[in-house]
Amino acid sequence: MVKKLHRKTIIIYICLIPLLWILGWVVFYPTFNSLIMSIGLDQGNFTWDYFVEFFTYSQNITAYMNTFKLAIMTVIVCGIIGTFFAFMTTRYRFFGRDLIDILLLIPMMVPGVLFTIALMQIYGESGFIPQIIKQLFSLETAPSILHGFTGIMFVHATTQYMFFYVMVSGALKRIDSSVYDAARSLGASKIRMFFTITLPLLTPALVGAGVMTFMSGVGSFAAPNLIGGNFRTMSVQMLMTKTNGFYNLVSVQGIMLALMSIVFLIVMRYYETRRNFIVDVKGRPLEPIKVEGFWKNFGFFSIMFLFILIIILPILCIVLLSFVPRGAMAVDIFPKTFSLDNYFEFFQRKQTLQPFLNSLKMALIGTIGAVAVGTISSYIIIKTKVKIRFLVELLVFLPWALPASTVGVNMILAFNQPTVFAMNQVLVGSSILLPMTYAVTRVTVIVRNTNAALLQLHDSIEEASRSLGASWIQTFFKIVVPIIAPSILAGAMLSFVALIGEYTISVLMYTVSTMPVSVAMINSMNNFNVGVAMVYGVFLVGITIIIVTASKKFKKVGDLTF
Repeated sequence: MVKKLHRKTIIIYICLIPLLWILGWVVFYPTFNSLIMSIGLDQGNFTWDYFVEFFTYSQNITAYMNTFKLAIMTVIVCGIIGTFFAFMTTRYRFFGRDLIDILLLIPMMVPGVLFTIALMQIYGESGFIPQIIKQLFSLETAPSILHGFTGIMFVHATTQYMFFYVMVSGALKRIDSSVYDAARSLGASKIRMFFTITLPLLTPALVGAGVMTFMSGVGSFAAPNLIGGNFRTMSVQMLMTKTNGFYNLVSVQGIMLALMSIVFLIVMRYYETRRNFIVDVKGRPLEPIKVEGFWKNFGFFSIMFLFILIIILPILCIVLLSFVPRGAMAVDIFPKTFSLDNYFEFFQRKQTLQPFLNSLKMALIGTIGAVAVGTISSYIIIKTKVKIRFLVELLVFLPWALPASTVGVNMILAFNQPTVFAMNQVLVGSSILLPMTYAVTRVTVIVRNTNAALLQLHDSIEEASRSLGASWIQTFFKIVVPIIAPSILAGAMLSFVALIGEYTISVLMYTVSTMPVSVAMINSMNNFNVGVAMVYGVFLVGITIIIVTASKKFKKVGDLTF
């Protein structure tokens, strides 16, 4: 046993060397390099001038405050919407509930930039609904809320409620019904039980969803860039600064944006520790309340379907507009002719198909990289007693605390010159930098998924295998890997879905040869080729639906639920 344990330790330390090198290369070095550039040490002189420039330039302060306002309001609005729907679908059983539950997951299946474009086609100033209202009421201009702060909030409200919906639904299903039975026996009213039992028990889920939503709002780029107008956020401001070549200033902007997310994360975690309650079911979970009567069922379904209709229309719009000929939308608001020409162009014209293939390839490379690094990191964190495992945990969770735009900027600033990490090569402009950055942003997701699986894998299982004569390597590949594989695969699938339509990082560092589908869609829209842009969207949605559906089948192995 001692000999095998020694062999395991040696193998772990051998794995640690390349792992720490990789994490140091793609996580620590870019972050540290941005800190160095922000204080001028890259030029050999320590200075606070770039921070002074940030705080004295009014557009930076305005963009920073706009970002904070947008993120906070996104948390509030999405929190209300997501929590409301979570209660409705979890606590009540009514006609069409299962269908509603599936339809509410639609935003998870559509890349953010695609959903924003589709919403613009429906609710924008030249969109279908405003134009219909204009003609019906003989208005001079079409009414539209899809611009500026209001427009961005509309996009966020219809897409980012998912964090609250998924996490609160899960928490509600884990509440022990015996807690309510005891409260009722003591004469507690429904209102009192809500504030003294339900709300406290939901605290971890609400905090987790709030943090995720806040970070998503802070790093939001597609909506602010496409419909923000004069309401400029830091992600857009960073792109402008980077485009103008002010790299030291953009490093300061990235640090300040990351600081906003980290402070919010610390505050929310502190609040959670002060009000943390156990949510796991020890008796039996709460049974949904059955809604009796036709009109009550109709009312429940109708109220929820009205909101869902808002997120269904963009999907229908994507499919419809994919058949619109090139240039038709530049003349007519409502398409009059339809054809399959856009689909023929997609498959027959290499220049049109290439961005889609680029995204598939880069998303696959990024996912494989994230899985390789994340799985090894997770095992070291959970299943070993290596003294420096805290360093591994810090490095793999650092990207999660940073907005995507900050991660992208850090990578650009780090690798726009020769470095020892890149074998004295400049990676900016190369085909490897974008998928490498993709991998960095998804490592945390893989680690979190794998951690959950490994925590449920009792040490006695490995000990039993070794006691029967199996080596540590045999135990790892024949016992550990098969058990945690479904969880890893589910995380990999969802990571691939997120990366295939990624826009925020892509627009910062793509090249002509690595142009992803998200950027190609915007270019097609700008060239009034709406049909091809929507063809991209149809295939993105199709692939995403297949992957999300398949990933649900890899969440259970035997009696273990991951």
